[in-house]
Amino acid sequence: MTIWTHLAQHSILQTSRLYLRPPLVTDLESFHAIAHDPENVRYIFPAQQNLEESLHLWTHAFLKKTLGTWVLEDPQEHRLIGVIRLEKIQEIALEAEVGYFLDKRYWGQGLVVEGLEALCQILLVSQGFKALSLQVHLENIASQRVAEKAGFSFHRQFKGSDRYTRKMRDYVEFRRKRGD
Repeated sequence: MTIWTHLAQHSILQTSRLYLRPPLVTDLESFHAIAHDPENVRYIFPAQQNLEESLHLWTHAFLKKTLGTWVLEDPQEHRLIGVIRLEKIQEIALEAEVGYFLDKRYWGQGLVVEGLEALCQILLVSQGFKALSLQVHLENIASQRVAEKAGFSFHRQFKGSDRYTRKMRDYVEFRRKRGD
């Protein structure tokens, strides 16, 4: 089995409080509501000014390659409240970087932790990946707590270029390995 078939077999998951599923074009309005608010996306990408910008980003960043991308859906409201996705997938090393965002109305409820734990169970425990990493801005303390609560351990601190502003920023990398 390859990483890709493994991801395909686990493209839909359910936790006690979330549905994790592939992104759809019908998620656009919910995505825009999150992506339009700078507080929601401060550490991820520039806030989207209008629905057209959001459509472009949603299509190119999330819909083009859906394997390894999970929408966090509120099961009561049946709408996107966040996303967890794998980036920089290394097929030979069986490693990937994890990124996520969540609508600020759901912050502090442990939902991303719940989603990450479910994905780690699937991706690290039952075959698949050997390691997952998270890179977090040094000043994003809340996201660092999410990583730790989801079983990731501090790996290193480094300085890197922000992909949107190209400014140098301090980052913290967390890792979780198979068996952790």
